[in-house]
Amino acid sequence: YSPAGYAWIFPVGKNIVRIGVGVGKPESSVDPTEKLNELIKSKIGPIKKLGKITPIEFHYGLIPNDGLSRKTVYNNLILVGDSAGQANPLVLEGIRYAIKFGRIAGKISADAIKSGKTDELALSPYEKNWKKAIESKIKSAGKIQDRWIGLSDEQWDEELNIIKELKPNEFLDFIKADFGLIDMIKMATRHPKLVVRQLFSLVKTKNN
Repeated sequence: YSPAGYAWIFPVGKNIVRIGVGVGKPESSVDPTEKLNELIKSKIGPIKKLGKITPIEFHYGLIPNDGLSRKTVYNNLILVGDSAGQANPLVLEGIRYAIKFGRIAGKISADAIKSGKTDELALSPYEKNWKKAIESKIKSAGKIQDRWIGLSDEQWDEELNIIKELKPNEFLDFIKADFGLIDMIKMATRHPKLVVRQLFSLVKTKNN
């Protein structure tokens, strides 16, 4: 539905849904707005089940996907959420991270202000905290994303058939990149096809 990306439909209330597309850059030059209009007009896939569609809001934005290359602490400044690159490369969502680390940033900032020191060194515990919590997860998810971007539609169908074998809790952990090495090994014993395609590269990432 979207080159180097994905499309979604989320119900948000009675007779109201959110329809969207995400396009990977620079892997694709497709304009996401044009792609969204094309999907709605053609009514392909699940969209055809919605009946008449009347747009009531339109939102457009950029999601950082450059891994952990950016610095997030400066003198008198802390970056949180998208500005800090705190996004899961698998599904390009970062709301959970923004809420969690926003609270941590608030506490560290408050303590720094009370101490009278708000320079980069005083705020540095924030960056150490959030990177310790999710750095390996983002790197692992990035490895899978790099592979997914190069798949054809036929390969994607095959990939999804394998992912469908996951239990609901396993699937949620997988797409959230919320797993450690022990979790991956346990999952591998239950889903050998998945480990061949995905988890082996994650294990290598963990060990690098």
